[in-house]
Amino acid sequence: MDDESLKKLQAELGARPSGGTERMILQTVRPTRSRGGPSPAPEAYPDRTAYRKALIDFEDGQGAPDLDALVGKLQALGLKTSVARGVQAVVVEGAPEALSRALEAEEVEDAEFDRAVDMVRPRRPSKE
Repeated sequence: MDDESLKKLQAELGARPSGGTERMILQTVRPTRSRGGPSPAPEAYPDRTAYRKALIDFEDGQGAPDLDALVGKLQALGLKTSVARGVQAVVVEGAPEALSRALEAEEVEDAEFDRAVDMVRPRRPSKE
């Protein structure tokens, strides 16, 4: 993570109440090389659902040593973790001070506070 983003997030965490709990999404660097065999071929599966499941299983089977190491570091800081291996992200929850230290881990490429997302509803076409 670049220094400017790190300082901004740490400043925002520093302004939060110390006894509170915050939740963040940490994005890690995605591995560039496959350590296993070739990825599944679509023609080897009867339908898109089976192929998608095979791709997910393949990605999970590749492992993510950097992600596993990061999860260990986060848990050592007393943070609760939830891993999204397919997108190389970890949702972390805990004290602002611990989250601030977590942002300094070399495996963290980007981070964002978990916030509500407003859904935009499509407008019906006007009848003219």
